[in-house]
Amino acid sequence: MEARPFPGKTQGADTGIAGIKLFHDLDRKTVRKIIVKVKGGDDVGPAMVRDLIADIAREKADIGLFITLTAPTPAMITEAAAAGFFASRHGTNYPRVQLLTIKGLLAGSQHAAHPDYEPDLNFKKRKLKPTMSSGS
Repeated sequence: MEARPFPGKTQGADTGIAGIKLFHDLDRKTVRKIIVKVKGGDDVGPAMVRDLIADIAREKADIGLFITLTAPTPAMITEAAAAGFFASRHGTNYPRVQLLTIKGLLAGSQHAAHPDYEPDLNFKKRKLKPTMSSGS
């Protein structure tokens, strides 16, 4: 997912947000946020999707990813659809709340949908220092 841990999250303090992913839209001026929530178990439901929508608003994020072990219920899909879309400057609309499963992500049949005009924004590559070769 190329997400990084949510800032300020400490061991044992479950804010409900597992990670954050950053992206640039076409203008490349504003760094935009995607919130990532991961939930397991059989008790996953529409209330958790509503919580993600509230987290998106509170954190001023543009998109939220809800990743779960089980397939989303029809009620969860309805809640996610009600959140609307992030309208990219290049004319593509991306679901503001995206429901993804671990199985779909691992199989490659699902992925986070968002513009990404700077793919290394989340993890900057470290510059390697030249190494001195040992003498022959």
